[in-house]
Amino acid sequence: MTIGYEHGKSFISVDGDIITVKAVGAYNTEGIVKVIEELKVIIESFSHKEFKLLFDYTETDGGTPEVFEKINECNIWLNSQNMVAKALVINSAMHLSILESRTPARKSQNTKNFDNKTSAIYWLKLQS
Repeated sequence: MTIGYEHGKSFISVDGDIITVKAVGAYNTEGIVKVIEELKVIIESFSHKEFKLLFDYTETDGGTPEVFEKINECNIWLNSQNMVAKALVINSAMHLSILESRTPARKSQNTKNFDNKTSAIYWLKLQS
C-alpha cells in the first residue's frame, strides 16, 4: 500500500471579490488536489457572484507533470464559474512557459501576468 504525502503549501485569502492563492514550494498531486478543493469551497461560497483570482507563484519551485493536469482541470472548472479575471504573479519565465504549455484551458480566460502583487491587485480592481 502506498501512502501519498502532500508537497507544496498554499495560503488562500479573500479580500472583497479577490481570492488570493499563494503557493510555496514544490507541488505533487496530493498537494495540488488539496489546494484546488479549498479554492472550490471558497468560490462556491460566493454563491454564483463574480470573483477575481490572484495566484502568487513567486515562491513556487514547480510541480510534477500530474500537477499541471490538475491545474488544467481546475481551469476548465473555473471557465464555468463567474470568474471575471485572473492575475498571476510569477517571476520565473521557465515556470510561466511550462504553465502556459500544460494548461490550455487558461487561453479563454481574462488573465494577465505580473512580476509584483501590487500591480496585479491594481489590474484586478479595474476588471469588471
